[in-house]
This record gives sequence, structure tokens and C-alpha cells, in this order.
Amino acid sequence: MSVHSLHGERHGVTKTTHTFHQLHIICRRALRAAVIRAIDSKFADPIAGSLLFFNRRRAFHLRGWLAGIRYRNGDHTDFWAAAEKAYPMDPEFTRSKIHAALRSGRVAEAEVGLDLLVKSRAARAIDCKFVIGLVHFDQRAGNVIRIRKRIRYFLASLKGTRDYRTAALRLGRLIFTHFPRRPRHGADESREYRRRLLSMIARSQICREPGNLLRRAALCEARLESRARLCLFDTDISRDQCRAFVSLVRGKLAAGQPFSFVRIGDGDAACLPYEPALSALALMDAMDRERIWWGAALKSGVRARLSPLIARAMWDADCIGVPTIARFVRELHLQQNDALELSLTGRGLRSVLYCAERFETLRSRGLPPPVFTSCHLHQDMARRDCYGELLDGAGEIVLISCHPGLADWVQTQFGTKIAGNIVLPPDRVSGPLLRRRIADRRSLPEMLGEVVDMMGEQPRHKLVLVGAGYPGKWLVAVAKERGGVALDLGSVFDYWLGLPTRSYLDMGPV
Repeated sequence: MSVHSLHGERHGVTKTTHTFHQLHIICRRALRAAVIRAIDSKFADPIAGSLLFFNRRRAFHLRGWLAGIRYRNGDHTDFWAAAEKAYPMDPEFTRSKIHAALRSGRVAEAEVGLDLLVKSRAARAIDCKFVIGLVHFDQRAGNVIRIRKRIRYFLASLKGTRDYRTAALRLGRLIFTHFPRRPRHGADESREYRRRLLSMIARSQICREPGNLLRRAALCEARLESRARLCLFDTDISRDQCRAFVSLVRGKLAAGQPFSFVRIGDGDAACLPYEPALSALALMDAMDRERIWWGAALKSGVRARLSPLIARAMWDADCIGVPTIARFVRELHLQQNDALELSLTGRGLRSVLYCAERFETLRSRGLPPPVFTSCHLHQDMARRDCYGELLDGAGEIVLISCHPGLADWVQTQFGTKIAGNIVLPPDRVSGPLLRRRIADRRSLPEMLGEVVDMMGEQPRHKLVLVGAGYPGKWLVAVAKERGGVALDLGSVFDYWLGLPTRSYLDMGPV
């Protein structure tokens, strides 16, 4: 199958259209950069303040938006609660309050806000994210009855509207989990889930472009299942699939066989090829991601050396986590003609999908087919309390992360012996939340060679748990080369230590 048959050319998209589309994205990027510079300027607050005299409602929106960007990790619930009180008929203020409350773990206030949206008939399909966030909290409490009641209550409020089937699609994974059907005789679990989801897509009133992309993601999953040794795409639904991964890892440890598990998320597209229609944006996107991670783009020579190492580590891994169809359902604007081309995250997801469709060409020759799983497996295992089973009897382990206190936490929580604890400099996501800092101010790419030297022979015949972001993929590969069973666990370390670095759609309140 040619590249063109996979993408826009099959729909008659011309080169001129591609160029216009790329210019549109570049203009959006420039506008976004200008807005951020304006927010940081000394004039932003006076402008927001002066709006109070002309339009108090819009002033609330502007001030809240500015605060959310400037103080990303702050708790903005009280601000939005005040705005909601001033304008009780404005559902956008209520939505902002729910979002802020879930980000800060203030679950009771989020519940009150969602109940208000439902009772005032203002709930929409976009509010499914609040249901998901609250369900994550219910899951931690083990309250299955409450989960079912919450889903029924929300969907019932949308009955008879265009949003009903769209909301059902967005909540499909929760519906499959908490309202299970007996599978058809002889039906494979993953194929059954995919069949039901495709049926929901067909019945929903979503727009053409998101529907096409969801069907493409489903086709990719089916293709990987036909070529891989094992696929575990439903770990968010299936405890059995999480335990299958645990058994796989424990088997490698028991046999003394080196093994690597790497997750490929949207940010990891920094070293991956883009589809032809978006390829002109790949380098600029990579630089944007580097600025997000480390505050500045890498020097071109550093990027040229690092990117191939990380790409090879990802596609040569024994087990590869990729975004599943559930991730695309979450990210897409289903009631708009959204193809995930206008955002950094969306283009990253498209890039990973494009590469997964042709993974054989990116994987070194002679390697056996890998195991594929969800790139959110590490979070699914945390929600299902699978790490105790993974670490029980694992022997001594090696930790690689930016958390000085992680070794003590793991030893206390799981009773696991720590053979090595390599502490890295944090990126700009975890850094502001760390309670203890390390003295070295260099970014991780600047000291990767030293980290490899510190690793030495520690990984041999040991479980190596790595949380090092984008460069961590290569560290996993190095740990495997040195005889370890290395797992890329990323943000789970933040979660264990109570740091809210991820969305409530991933992990729920900390």
C-alpha cells in the first residue's frame, strides 16, 4: 500500500490545498505566540481590569484565562466559583469551575457543578470529560454503583438531543467497562469492543472527518493484531489485559531475558515522520515540544544525534504502546470537521498513527514482531492497582527518574529493594511541582551520556523502571542492552508522589 493511498490524495487533495493548509497552521502558530507574549507583558492586567467598566462578564473570562495560562498549576476553583455566582445563568462559568475543581481534586465542588448543568438542561456532549474525571475518582473509591448511576443520569439528560449519541460514543469505554455485555460465542475481546465502538460511530451524528479518522485508527489496530505476537489495546477496560502484561514482564525476569517496553505518545512525534500533507510542520512542531519540555529548542546538531536514537529505541522495543482508538475519541471535536491537524497534540497523534500503520519499515530487520499495547497502559495499571503484583518478588529494581524521593516511596509502598536510583533533572512539566530539587541545572539532553555512565551494569537481570520523558525511550533501550527488563512508566511516578502533572482524563484527582 502506498503512502498516498493512506492519506489525503485518495480524497483528491491537491498540493495547493496542502500548501494553503500549512500556511493556515503557521499563521495560527504565530498568532498563538503573539498572544502568549501579550499575556506576559505588563499591559495584560490593566487591559483586563479596564474591561470591568465596560463588560464585567467578559472581564471575568479574560482574567480567568490569563490566570490559567500564567499559573498553570494553581487552583482556580474559587475564582470561577465567584464568576458563576455573579452570573448563575452562564454555563461557561460553571464549566470552568468544574474543570478547575477536577484539576485540583476538589471533587465535591465538581459534582455540584455538573449536577447544576444537568438540572438546568445546559449539559452537552462536551461535558463528558467531567463525567470521566468524576468516574476516575469513583474507581479509586471502588464505587461501581455510583459510576453506573452517574453515567445513566448524565446520558438521560441528553435524551432526544443531537448530543446524546455523541456523548454515548465519548463515554463508550466507560459503558463497556461498567455495563458489560456477554460477548458473542467465540468472539475475541478486543474485536468485540472495536465492533461495538464502530457501531456507535455509525449510529452517531458526528462529522465526516472525525468519523474517517476513528475508522482509520480502528483499521490500524486490526492490522497490528494481525501482525504482532500479542496486542493489549483494551487495558483501560480489561483487568485481564493489564495482568497479561504483568505476566509477560515477570516471565522475562524469571527467564533472565532482556526486555523493553516503550510508550509512544503524541509528544514523541518530535522524532517521527509526519504524513506528506503535514510534513512541512514537523520540524517546527519538534522545536515547540522541546521548548515545552526544556524551555528552549535543542541545537540542530543535538537534535540530529538524539532523534534517530529515540526513534530506533521506540520501534525496536519488544513491547510498544501506541495511542488507541479511545485516545482519538477523546481528542477529536466530534461535532466539527476536525481531523486533528490544527493542534500540536493532534498532529502528534496523527504522526504516531501514520508510523504505526507502517511500523515494519521503521523496525530494524531481523527482529521478531513486537507486542503492542495502549500507550496509556502505565496509567491503566495504576488505576487497577497492578503494580503491587508486578513488583512482588521482582527482586532488586533500578529507578531512573527526576524524583529524589521516589526510591523511599517505592520501598515503603511495595517493600521492594532498590539496587539503584538515578536522579535526573526535571523537565518544565514536573519541575515546578517537585518538593525537592537537584542541584544540576542542565537539561536531560545535555547530560544523557553521563546518565548512561551512571547506569553502568546496574540493569543486568533486574527490573528497571524509567520515567524520563522523551529521552527516556533511549534509556530504556540502553537498559535492555545491558541485560535489564526495562519499562517506560513516565507519569506514573508523578502520580505515586501526588504530583498532578497529567489531565484528570488520564489519572483522576491526585
